[in-house]
Amino acid sequence: MPKPSFDRPLASCNLCKSPDIHLFALDYKGIQIYKCNHCKVEFMNPQYTDQFLTDFYSSYQEGDKNHHRYGEAEELRIDLHTMNIIDIEKFVNTGSFLSVGCGGAHDLSAAQARGWEVEGFEVDEAFSRQLSQRLGIPIRSGNFSDLDYPQNHYDCVYLNHVIEHPKNPSTYLRKSYDLLKKGGVMYIACPNIAALSVKLKKVLETLHLKKKKGSYYDSWQHLFYYSPAVMKNLLESEYGFKVLLMGNDRKYKAGQSSFSKNMVNAQAYGFPYKSSFRLIAKKP
Repeated sequence: MPKPSFDRPLASCNLCKSPDIHLFALDYKGIQIYKCNHCKVEFMNPQYTDQFLTDFYSSYQEGDKNHHRYGEAEELRIDLHTMNIIDIEKFVNTGSFLSVGCGGAHDLSAAQARGWEVEGFEVDEAFSRQLSQRLGIPIRSGNFSDLDYPQNHYDCVYLNHVIEHPKNPSTYLRKSYDLLKKGGVMYIACPNIAALSVKLKKVLETLHLKKKKGSYYDSWQHLFYYSPAVMKNLLESEYGFKVLLMGNDRKYKAGQSSFSKNMVNAQAYGFPYKSSFRLIAKKP
């Protein structure tokens, strides 16, 4: 991993533009976590430089493959995305599907198998080119905000564990809104900073029973930290979406029984208390 380098500190929230921000926490590495008093989002401040992030993401996908909970179990990843897409199809007809931050393209494979016309976006150019050639699926790279995707075109924009990574997530949300057809939907899954496990870890920190303070921020890779309530409020009050579904993110395990998978699927519609949450929001 490259040595971290940082920008100058932010003077306002990148999501709602409020200047009313304050230092909220320090993690065990000394990373400063700020909180916006207006929209309540938490974020790293100062943020990593563009060069650091470019170097970091040039090897990110290989590291994800090596260390992901599913490892080489490609079918588990595809099964998970298939269930998410089935949920999406409850709100919009099968059509054009754009995965922003498509990773290994398991979501694209799942959507394509269900009849969607798919394309993807990833940050790293070399990785995206190789993946596109291997799968025969259009996958673009670069600065997402600068790419000339057609507006009012997509039936679904899919951001699975993406929105916690960029320095300016508002760009991703506003562009996703513009790219969607009226009535189209955006799918988001991301870590839950209000999860019960996080709350327990904070109690242990208060009692000095946890050594790595703030490790749940994952500040080595995540720059913004959301709760379900904060994300819903942001999407509806700042970005014009209407949230249709919210629940726990699906996480399968290798060798999991059908009964256990069904329990995971049931919790995907329940109160979002787990370590990551998901939602589906419509462009009215």
